[in-house]
Amino acid sequence: LMMTGELDLRTPMGQTEEYFQALNAVGVETKLLRFHGEYHGTGSKPSNFMRTQLYLMKWFEDYGGQPRMTTD
Repeated sequence: LMMTGELDLRTPMGQTEEYFQALNAVGVETKLLRFHGEYHGTGSKPSNFMRTQLYLMKWFEDYGGQPRMTTD
């Protein structure tokens, strides 16, 4: 899961898109989310912060593996 702001100067959008395409080319399950008006982080707007949290929770729910069992 790659989340990036369209205004990101640290990791430019073109670089993120190339990495995304390279992962897809070798069969890695991945998603690319672009946040309008955001820089390197995706939380400068409350709505984007909430979206980030929801996307992360869904990603780990789908791809995070099985919960570990503990023994007492």
